[in-house]
Amino acid sequence: MSDAPLSATVRGVWFSMAADHVRRMGRAEAVAWQRSVRSRRRVPFLSYPLREYLEEVATAAALVDPKDPGEGMRQIWRHAASSYVETPFGRSLLRLFRPNPVRPLTWLAEHHDHFCNFGTWRLRIHAVGHATMEMRDEYIWLEHAHRGGAEGLLIACGVKGTVEPEMWSPYDGCIHIRWDPQRVS
Repeated sequence: MSDAPLSATVRGVWFSMAADHVRRMGRAEAVAWQRSVRSRRRVPFLSYPLREYLEEVATAAALVDPKDPGEGMRQIWRHAASSYVETPFGRSLLRLFRPNPVRPLTWLAEHHDHFCNFGTWRLRIHAVGHATMEMRDEYIWLEHAHRGGAEGLLIACGVKGTVEPEMWSPYDGCIHIRWDPQRVS
C-alpha cells in the first residue's frame, strides 16, 4: 500500500462494493467490519485516496476468506458485476453487451479514468473468445481483484470462460480473458 502514490484516487463506488459484500455475509461479519473500518460517508462518483481503499478492501478480503485474503478479494470483485447488473441501470445495460464481453471490456479500457487517476489499461483482442487487458501502474491487486472482476463480467455477459493473470512486475501485468462465444450460460 505504501508504494501507491499519495495523489492516486479511486471513486467512492469501490468502497461500497467491499462493504456491501461483507454485510451480505451476515451479522457477525458486518459487526467485525464496523469494528475494523472507520465509518466514513463516501459519494459513489467522488474521488477518494487509493490508499484508504486498499486498506479497506484488504480488511474486507480478510473477513471474506481469513485463510486466503487474495481469494476473498477475488470473491468481492467477482460479485461486483452481478450486484451492478441487479440495479435498474445495470439491467438496462445488459442488453447492450450480452453475450459478447468485448464491448464492456473495450469501454472499461477506454474509460479507465472514470474510476481512478492512476495507471493505464489497454485491451488487446487476439481472436473471437480471447482478449487480454494489459495494465500498467495498477496498484489494485491485478492477480486477485481484477481477475475476480473479469470473471464477474463474463458471468454478467452470460458466457463461460476463464481469466488468468500474468504478472510482469508488482504493478504491471495483464489478465488473459477467454470465453466460449458459442456457449451462453
